[in-house]
Amino acid sequence: MKLDFLDIRHLIQSSIIINEFPMTDRDPLPRWTHERVTLLGDAAHPMYPNGGNGASQAILDARELTLSFRQHGITPEGLQLYDDRRRPATNTVVLAARQYGSEEILKIVDERSSHEFSNLSDVISAEELETIMLNFKKVTGSNIQKLNEEPSLF
Repeated sequence: MKLDFLDIRHLIQSSIIINEFPMTDRDPLPRWTHERVTLLGDAAHPMYPNGGNGASQAILDARELTLSFRQHGITPEGLQLYDDRRRPATNTVVLAARQYGSEEILKIVDERSSHEFSNLSDVISAEELETIMLNFKKVTGSNIQKLNEEPSLF
């Protein structure tokens, strides 16, 4: 692949060391909060990178933590309320990211190709990609309109 400013193939071929880091996630945790300490973002729910899920979930965590602190103050009760409100929904996203989205696409490409192709559309159609992403959004309850209708924190 060659961009106006970068020849990616040449960059990879001329690299002395190539580090490979597999995409990984972790099973959902039974709790994030332990008295006065809680987890947020990737510390609470590492997941496959799928359409900005990790960053999006971290932002939603921060929002919920703020709302919980407003309701109970910066207390163990506020932390526990945040945990109780966010963890179940986020666990659904973590598990869905394994079945849908990029993992499903990689599985299909692996099954259908000899790993040599120029365009993803030679292996999987735009319609199939759209269906996979819509299924992910349904399972995770993603709703941009609903999210945008949430009142501002400030």
